[in-house]
Amino acid sequence: MRLLILSLPVLMTATLAHASSDDAWAAFNLKVAETCATASGLKHAHVSEIVAFDDTLGKVVTLVSGVFPQKALKGAHGKTLCVFDKATGKAWTDEAKGWSAPNLR
Repeated sequence: MRLLILSLPVLMTATLAHASSDDAWAAFNLKVAETCATASGLKHAHVSEIVAFDDTLGKVVTLVSGVFPQKALKGAHGKTLCVFDKATGKAWTDEAKGWSAPNLR
């Protein structure tokens, strides 16, 4: 019984740390999505799940799809690849015309 009472604060701290970590990841994912959607310049932008690399790279990637805003393109849909720098919060984008996952099954 004494062990249970002594270990209860440790268990509660671990649970709180995990919840905080989930919140931090959610905030990071939102920041990446918003930054990449804006950087893409596409209207009605939809951002894919984050593709994360080894932490030593310090960058994550998303695929952003939406509608080109230029009137001459007459509402054409497009895709951009977005590279997000975790240290600076800066994003770089480039058109990813034709990018899609192949059906390998």
